[in-house]
Amino acid sequence: MGPGFILLSYLGGSVSFPAVLARARGIDLRRTGSRKLGGSNLIRQAGAPLGITAGVLDGLKGLAAVLLARWLGLPLEIQLAAGIAAVAGQLWPIFHGFDGGRANATGWGFCVGVDGVASLIMAVPVVSALVLRAAIPVHPTRLLPVGALASFVVWPAVIWEQEGTTMQGVAGLVVLALILLRRLSAGLGADRALGAPLWRILANRALFDRSELQERGAVSIS
Repeated sequence: MGPGFILLSYLGGSVSFPAVLARARGIDLRRTGSRKLGGSNLIRQAGAPLGITAGVLDGLKGLAAVLLARWLGLPLEIQLAAGIAAVAGQLWPIFHGFDGGRANATGWGFCVGVDGVASLIMAVPVVSALVLRAAIPVHPTRLLPVGALASFVVWPAVIWEQEGTTMQGVAGLVVLALILLRRLSAGLGADRALGAPLWRILANRALFDRSELQERGAVSIS
């Protein structure tokens, strides 16, 4: 049952709710804004209510994978693998040409399902970034991507500090690695073709989730 449930979690994670809700409004997120299948891009194209709804639904994919596996009595390693599979589905969805979003919301849902206390602490960099962004008159666009990445560093670090090396902490590092891999690799060929230094391309992608095309203003920043 375990492998089948992991596969179902990946398939569920492969449903991109921002893409689905955008299509219902006649919007193709691949051709507008930042061109990312994420709630932040949808917010810019269709407004905050729809974008936030899509983000919450994406988050529930990671949460549901963990909680449903637990409810079914599956062992911890299957619960964690199912949550990771949902995150992988959001990143590389079979229903969207294996070219998905950044899985921040799905990853946060996974973390909440696994360890609620660590998830409260991991929210600190994200909330701090949101507060700073709102407080600065010309809203900076780099704070939230940094805060989101930091949250996925904080979560396994909190677990390690509290409990030492555990399967939950290792799973958190896997999620962090997958999200970083997606940031670094999505559309990398197009960026490299522009001739920018590779170190700058990778640094902007890793820290700010920003492509060279976005850096040059050819693609908008969400």
